[in-house]
Amino acid sequence: MIAFLIYIFLKKYRTGSWTETVLPIRKFLNARFRIIFVGLIILLLLIPVLSKTQNLRLNYKIIKGGDDIGWLRIEKNITGNRSSLLLVSEIKTRMIFLITVSAKESSAFENGKLVYSSQFRKTNGSTKLDKQTRLVAEKYEVLKNGETENLPISFISTNLLSLYFQEPVGINLVYCDNHESFAKIIKTDDGGYKVKFPDGNSNCFYYSGGVCSKIKISHTFYSAEIILKP
Repeated sequence: MIAFLIYIFLKKYRTGSWTETVLPIRKFLNARFRIIFVGLIILLLLIPVLSKTQNLRLNYKIIKGGDDIGWLRIEKNITGNRSSLLLVSEIKTRMIFLITVSAKESSAFENGKLVYSSQFRKTNGSTKLDKQTRLVAEKYEVLKNGETENLPISFISTNLLSLYFQEPVGINLVYCDNHESFAKIIKTDDGGYKVKFPDGNSNCFYYSGGVCSKIKISHTFYSAEIILKP
């Protein structure tokens, strides 16, 4: 459309017929075409933003002893230089009595650096964990149980939520928000990546097509698997 208007303008300009120039332009830009024209301009302006926006979602089932005991969903939203991760999960299992655990975690990265994370967990309706980590003046602060503490850490590029979408090739350390410390990543013989936590428990991540397809959980009191749904 723009090329069409320029063509008419130049053609009439050469002939010096200004009246004949204005008339077809007015006719062309009637109400219907003005709407289309404005819509195209808006779309062209949005293309750079849309090209930098990406939304991903992974759904998992949680298996213990061959039984399906829960679900986990994690989402990743990328807009420009900012990426946000959100994990929501629920587990129902029976030991001596029924235990229901619901959890919600989030992380935000800007230019590849963690700027915020949170962990919230309830067990049978009672809050067991409520923690936030923030980047303040190039240092991290942790707010937990109404108290704030400073971490001796200035840069975090990868945490556990990141590992759902990023195979840690060439990465030796991952930040564990719950433990407020880094843990080593060890490549296993079966192709996994084992993360051993300070309390002795561990998770082993497995990948397919660049995303996490399975996690083996080894806990002092139980073992379980988180498996990606097709």
